[in-house]
Amino acid sequence: MDRIRAAGAEILACSTDSVFTERVFAASLGGLPFPVASDFGRTVTAAYGVLRPEGYAIRSVFVIDEAGTVVYENRAFQANNPAHYEEALAALSASRAG
Repeated sequence: MDRIRAAGAEILACSTDSVFTERVFAASLGGLPFPVASDFGRTVTAAYGVLRPEGYAIRSVFVIDEAGTVVYENRAFQANNPAHYEEALAALSASRAG
């Protein structure tokens, strides 16, 4: 989180769960350091191509630059894989430098 914020970026999570479910989940973790948007209607997840036929989203990461262009995507993101964070941070840095 510190490195992402130091790069001048923000994190926004998006879930197909309801707002109520998201709040309960966040509370069970003692809170989250970033906002979670509810995509209960599945429009955002469908637009990004990460909506599974079963109705839930594939865990993914997108880095979007200030112009709104997707400069990095990982549709197989694993939260316990440090390399996935490094890839996203490198894409963020490259988008800021270019």
